Amino acid sequence: MTHNCKALVITCMDYRFRSAIRDFLISQGYKDDYDMVALAGVTKDLVEGDEAGSNIILKEIGISHDLHATRKLILIHHMDCGGYGGHDAFANLEAEKEKQVADMKSAERIIKEKYPDLEVEKVLARIDESGEAPLIDFEMVQ
Repeated sequence: MTHNCKALVITCMDYRFRSAIRDFLISQGYKDDYDMVALAGVTKDLVEGDEAGSNIILKEIGISHDLHATRKLILIHHMDCGGYGGHDAFANLEAEKEKQVADMKSAERIIKEKYPDLEVEKVLARIDESGEAPLIDFEMVQ
């Protein structure tokens, strides 16, 4: 029996985003209809050419693509990612955002070389922990 799902989601393993990502995906019409992979730094290893990390990402994409006929990949990066060194690794928030966006675009190019039929959607999550409860918003990246 073949199972099909709408998308494969690759996101960071950071626990702070888990519920917000689930709610975001539901709001986008993916309730219980996606495969999910969580890796520290999301696609950082792929973009930086780390062979072991790249193999893991591409293997998981291939499994979802072939086993569940997935044709959409949703990459969800986030600000203050420990895999990138958090906010402190950047001169400012704009530099951090530029790096995240650039890495998502590079990852898309690498992935589409191997899986040209995949539609890649890129999302950047931001967290504001200044209040009583963290607030997380999501930005679609072109």
